[in-house]
Amino acid sequence: MLMKPGSRKYGELLGVTGNPIFHSKSPFMFNTLFEAMKINKFLHYIKIAANTPEEAMFLFKELDLMGMNVTAPFKDSIMAHLDKVDRTAVKIGGVNTVVRGENNIKGYNTDHFGVTEALKTAGRGINLKGKKCLVLGAGGAGRAAAYGLLKEKAIVILVNRTYSKAIQAAKEFGCEAQEISSLQNLLKETDILVSTLPAAADIIPAEWLRKGLVVLDANYKKTSLCIKAKERECMVVRGEEWLLHQARPAYEYFMGAPPKEPGYFEVVKHFLLAMLPTPPPQNIALVGFMGCGKSYIGKMLAEKLGLVFKDGDELLEKATGFSIPEIFRKYREEVFRGWENMVLTRELMLDKGVVYACGGGVVLEPENLRILKNNSLVIWLYSSIPTSLKRIPKGTRPLLDCEVSEIDAQRILNERLFRYGQAADLVVSSEGEASQVVEKIIDEIGQLFKH
Repeated sequence: MLMKPGSRKYGELLGVTGNPIFHSKSPFMFNTLFEAMKINKFLHYIKIAANTPEEAMFLFKELDLMGMNVTAPFKDSIMAHLDKVDRTAVKIGGVNTVVRGENNIKGYNTDHFGVTEALKTAGRGINLKGKKCLVLGAGGAGRAAAYGLLKEKAIVILVNRTYSKAIQAAKEFGCEAQEISSLQNLLKETDILVSTLPAAADIIPAEWLRKGLVVLDANYKKTSLCIKAKERECMVVRGEEWLLHQARPAYEYFMGAPPKEPGYFEVVKHFLLAMLPTPPPQNIALVGFMGCGKSYIGKMLAEKLGLVFKDGDELLEKATGFSIPEIFRKYREEVFRGWENMVLTRELMLDKGVVYACGGGVVLEPENLRILKNNSLVIWLYSSIPTSLKRIPKGTRPLLDCEVSEIDAQRILNERLFRYGQAADLVVSSEGEASQVVEKIIDEIGQLFKH
């Protein structure tokens, strides 16, 4: 991989990855924290869409992230792509926090802390020692929950749809495993139920839940389990509590120290729990370095979603009567940026139902960032410099008109990485086939734009 000289000079990026990932609340949580601490000008947290752990780690390295959280289904499979894995994460069998060190990339697991702290701070606090805990699911989150609860001296029973998987985990941790057919009877004696099943899973009838049972669902969608638990007067601990508490040690791994004032996480908690669904965006804006495929992919995406495609550079050329290279030759770059802002304002603030391919440097102007964020869902298409340069016809990009080296092109990209991150609602690799990139985008955000 080409070295990225000076990329950290402009600001640090962190992120979260998984498949899917668009639903994640981690960016809201961390960026709210950074804003409260007044360090948001230097740190920004993004969503990284990936189909495989290999693709996730490609983007981690290419974007020079200082850290990344990992969610399903990559928690176990990403371990093979790290230089080191913390002993606790090895024991749990999954990583949810990846940190870039000076000479290596290391993985940790903070989920177990998220589970136990969410329960210990719920209501007036729960003493976990000796409590009978039923953990549903033996995947990465279930194993982390079992590990954390056992560490607090709780009595743990693992239940999983694949019984052999529950037996294996129970054997490793020194706890009990039961068949899923035993759920009804087990719940009669359970103090705490922790579910790590998918949000759509609905395997517990309401009548199996009794008043006073503590229920923690890893999902922060409103699941049928949580709805039933509230109706049955159970004590429901929201999944956001798990998310918040696992973020505390993750932050320390990222930054090397906790926030100076512990009250910052209370501020985040307030906003996180009060967070309301946002209205669907009216447009899609594609940003990224020249040669990343914004126009080609944008046309395909617009056609698939039944939206109108518009190209910022083409609209600018039509509005001024000059080609982009001519504008740069005849006028200063500042003049070009002013015209670019004029077109962006007209197309995104006054229109809707548009897939808009932005110029590569659109993110350099703060006003453009504001317009993009307020009027569209912003997708950052990323391709490496070697890939981008192969795609750019000579004479069409004024900043690269001369015989530019990869190092020079990388320098220009480095100056923009943080700005792209600040703008983006989602990062997608555009290294592969355009049709596959479009499919990935639609998998993540397509429901927002279906009529």
